[in-house]
Amino acid sequence: MSARRNTYTALLFLTGLAAAVIFLCLGLLPRPAGFRDAVKPSPAALTAVRKDGVRRSAVPARPDRSAAHAIRQGRPLSLPDFSGGVEDLIGGAEPAINDLLDREHTFIQLYGGAQRLLLHRVVEDPDPKYTVVKLTDEVLTFADLNAQPRDMTVRADELSAFAQRVEAEFQTPVLYVQAPSKLDMAPLPDGISDYSGAEADQVLAALSRCGVDTLDLRPAFRAAAAERPDALGELFFHTDHHWTPAGAFLGYQTLCEKLAADYGFSLADDEMLTDPDSFTRTVFDGVFLGSQGKRVGTLYAGTDGIEIWSPTFSTSFTYTVPMSGIEREGPFVTSLLFPERLAQTGYYDTNPYTIYAGDDYLLSRAVNHNAPNAPRVLILRDSFGCALTPFLSLVSGEVMAVDPRNFNGDQEDMMEYLRWLKPDLVIVMNTASSLQVDPLFPYLPTARAAALAVQKQEAR
Repeated sequence: MSARRNTYTALLFLTGLAAAVIFLCLGLLPRPAGFRDAVKPSPAALTAVRKDGVRRSAVPARPDRSAAHAIRQGRPLSLPDFSGGVEDLIGGAEPAINDLLDREHTFIQLYGGAQRLLLHRVVEDPDPKYTVVKLTDEVLTFADLNAQPRDMTVRADELSAFAQRVEAEFQTPVLYVQAPSKLDMAPLPDGISDYSGAEADQVLAALSRCGVDTLDLRPAFRAAAAERPDALGELFFHTDHHWTPAGAFLGYQTLCEKLAADYGFSLADDEMLTDPDSFTRTVFDGVFLGSQGKRVGTLYAGTDGIEIWSPTFSTSFTYTVPMSGIEREGPFVTSLLFPERLAQTGYYDTNPYTIYAGDDYLLSRAVNHNAPNAPRVLILRDSFGCALTPFLSLVSGEVMAVDPRNFNGDQEDMMEYLRWLKPDLVIVMNTASSLQVDPLFPYLPTARAAALAVQKQEAR
């Protein structure tokens, strides 16, 4: 039986190599229309969003308060009419996915294809921490083959001290939110270890001992996995490390329960704000190859679709990114979301996840005109915040999102930020793996020193 299986495997592999040779020969011929040639909306249907690099500054220049949100920095955006729905806006932008082998990434594609023929669940990478592992339901994750447990005492102690200082100086509460990962819903194969979950547990316990309020989102995702066998593929992208909009919405629902119970958010009379049935969900299939899929190619990973969630109720926002000259006004989908990015093509050149909130900006501000008296929230977040913050904006007067990786200041500069923005609540949200990433915590002394040391070393 074993010999027969090996024979079949060899035949499959040789067939794959033969297909690769044919592909390479065909690559010399004129290329037929494919992903990059997919029909796009007319220029009039889309808005060109500036992608200027973020100017790094400890504290950006403050906008003219008298002008509120009337001043536009950079070129104004003229958003299309969205009355016809998402599909009308995108038009023919959903690509016809018929170009599985991108000639610019041939080696990745062929290597991944061979790994799939060989039924390998683990695809090693030149950088061990980016080894790709296949979980249940064809969902991929990263695994570090050289992972070792890390003591998070210093990180937890400094985070506690920061929270206590914010509360003491501004009388502003701080809530630490632990975001989930795929490994909270499915285990790694035998022989591969991951310690990020235990490290997150250590941080949560230390924060609680110091009196810092915490919210762990992971139990809600574990419960979903226990109830539905397909929950992992619904709440996380198959080829990317982020949660899907549906996963972000589950996190948002769980967070709202905490905000209503402990922080004075009035949600009892607005159940539609947290009801998924109050949203239309438009699916665009096969448009996304995520961070994990880019390491192994579409032949191994397949592709993801993405959903655009649009409230069925009335919404009105102003969304600004001061350092990038972006200001958008209007309903949820055309102010807080960037659906026009579905017109961009190329699996390896685009990131449809950033349709939600636009990108990992230094500072973005979403003002909810329908809830001017609701609490104002400042969230220090990793990239999981992109998909969460648009939903959080529905129940907040304003959501100010800061990606600390773009923050070029220390704790004193962060305190100045808080003094300027005057939030009613500060949320710090990270995934378990992000807790080890020093650039996400420049406002903590040890993390900032470590990040600066790495920058200095790389500059040599």
